[in-house]
Amino acid sequence: MDLFAQLLVNGVIAGSLYALVACSFGLILGTTGTFHFAHGVVFAAGAYGAYFAAGRGLPLWAAVGVGIAGAALVGVLIEVVVYRPLRKISASPLVILIASLGTLIVLENAIAIGFSTDAKVLEGFPRKGVIIGGVGFTTLHVTMVAVSLVVFLGLLAFLHWTRTGRAIRAVATSPEMAEIVGIDTGRVFLLVFAIGSAMAAPAAILIMMDRGGTPDMGMEAILIAAIAVIVGGIGSVPGAALGALIIGVAQNLGVMQIPSEWQAAIAFGVLLVVVILRPHGLLGKKLKKAEI
Repeated sequence: MDLFAQLLVNGVIAGSLYALVACSFGLILGTTGTFHFAHGVVFAAGAYGAYFAAGRGLPLWAAVGVGIAGAALVGVLIEVVVYRPLRKISASPLVILIASLGTLIVLENAIAIGFSTDAKVLEGFPRKGVIIGGVGFTTLHVTMVAVSLVVFLGLLAFLHWTRTGRAIRAVATSPEMAEIVGIDTGRVFLLVFAIGSAMAAPAAILIMMDRGGTPDMGMEAILIAAIAVIVGGIGSVPGAALGALIIGVAQNLGVMQIPSEWQAAIAFGVLLVVVILRPHGLLGKKLKKAEI
């Protein structure tokens, strides 16, 4: 029973980090219709930005701010330099997908050249162990869950209670109609890439604090995020969070019967079951158009 409880807690911790990346990826996909695989390198850029800033003597909180700002900048630059020119020439979804994968590979290698491929750990967080009822975790793990919850609720509040958030939802629902009523879709796209990129950075930074990060750390993150978004329903932020939590719990509970190296297979198993039983996702609606 203690093992089950421990794995369940581990699953919630992992799922909370997955949820940050999935919500950010889902926000970009649902609004722009672009399957943003390069989000993986944006994720890594946030962690390495914080690591670089901390190495230059900045306090941890300031280094985290630098990492989040750096991730937002990288995400916006990818939109401006890569995706926007392709949309202007009416490039096909496949071309945009390939360009996104190319961007991911090129920038991952750039990080590896700049920082080496060795795992880097971001030091400075006061970590203490906690044991409750035979279940162990650390204050860093509590911070992971708390940060994920606050960012998730903040995003929902922003999308539903602010004028800019309502504009984003309008563009996500119908870009053509949004333009007719005077919404600048190009500006909304930039804003969504900035917000989505900034949201992914805290998850990467926390992972680098917990177990270290490598230049290719974003590859697994974006894969899980994509699966979570499809499981939860494309276009649904709560759905993305729910899908991420389900995958995190399923992967960790699965360790009771399946070797840990098969965790990726568990994620795809969840995807397969949901796609068969509910093709539009747990909380999703029918998708009319998306660039995948």
